Amino acid sequence: MTLDILAGIMLGGIVFITFMVHVAGRWRRRDDPDTGTSLIEFASIFPGEAVRSVISTSDRSTRFFRLASGMTGFLHRAGRVNEALLIQPASTRVSAVEDAPALTIDFCDADMPTRSYVFRSPEDAAEVSLWLMGSYVLAAGEAAANGDAGAGTGSPDRRDGGE
Repeated sequence: MTLDILAGIMLGGIVFITFMVHVAGRWRRRDDPDTGTSLIEFASIFPGEAVRSVISTSDRSTRFFRLASGMTGFLHRAGRVNEALLIQPASTRVSAVEDAPALTIDFCDADMPTRSYVFRSPEDAAEVSLWLMGSYVLAAGEAAANGDAGAGTGSPDRRDGGE
């Protein structure tokens, strides 16, 4: 009798552990596994920038970084090459895409084509647009403090990185 109970407890434990491993694996796949890699890549290209938050596009090829300096960082993976950019205020034009959680970004001063970036949710698209708008506000505040009318119109700091 006690052997049957012990065998039942052991079998129940094995089933429970198998179930938990399956659930944990599914949860891990749902999270973005490349966020850590992209953080390391961005930090190696721009070592002086502290990252506060990361939002990736739905296809995970592009990541936007909210930086402690108030600026927005950008990392786009095209095959084995990464293109990183510190988006300077007034160096982009951003517009919303109708009927999709997406933004069309025109990098005016960078040698990059205008692209539409589709996000996982409308909240992510709105958050990135707020980051970009926040960098405009930061530049306007610095320009007012310095009395410089032309501040915030510089070109983006762009660097290419490869693996």
